[in-house]
Amino acid sequence: MITPTMILTDNKFLLYRMKIQAFVFVAISPFILCAPAVSAQEISLHLYDTNGSPIQDAVVELLSDTAVDSTSTGMREAQIDQMDKEFVPTVTTIVAGGSASFPNSDDILHHVYSFSSAKTFDTPLYGSDADNQYREMFNVPGVVEIGCNIHDWMLAYIYVGESELMAISNDVGIAQLTDIPSGQYRLRVWHSRLDAPQNSVEQDILIEVGRVAELELTLELVRDRRVRRAPSANRKRYR
Repeated sequence: MITPTMILTDNKFLLYRMKIQAFVFVAISPFILCAPAVSAQEISLHLYDTNGSPIQDAVVELLSDTAVDSTSTGMREAQIDQMDKEFVPTVTTIVAGGSASFPNSDDILHHVYSFSSAKTFDTPLYGSDADNQYREMFNVPGVVEIGCNIHDWMLAYIYVGESELMAISNDVGIAQLTDIPSGQYRLRVWHSRLDAPQNSVEQDILIEVGRVAELELTLELVRDRRVRRAPSANRKRYR
């Protein structure tokens, strides 16, 4: 059981205590996120773990049953490179129906795959000479975990969203969402180590015109259990 704390800043602090139940936050009372009375509304979320450290690479998504589909292509194409035997970036957001390519900037071979329910794929072993040939479509919303069959420590996530209102928290734990129409939304927060079902939590929010809002969220993370990187990477051509 997790008890995160949400704080809405508007010249004073409004404190909400919430508990996770099933897949959603159950709040004592609803809260309102407010933005200026202009077309480009913005909110800023500050994410921390229970030790007070900022949470990087968390995905924040706003969902609305009444939102009009956007024709923007800004989040429909992504690129996940392979550099120094790591995926770059570690977390990528794509709107459902978008695609991602997997170039290889290393001078060795890589083999990208995923067995995730949202998307299963398996590339052949390839080098930098084929780095533009491998592109996958992601039509089903969800989280796609990708790895490399040659380098077990290589791990990255593709968050396939239902909305273009998505952002990834930076190294100081801040995720910013802009150009938000006023209305009722579900705020979803996902992190690969979030101690919750599906590694995500949700809360209904109302965004109204008239004020600027910041939200502070404390989440409990589990220990990172990823495979450690090999100490020596020169024993074989693959490595």
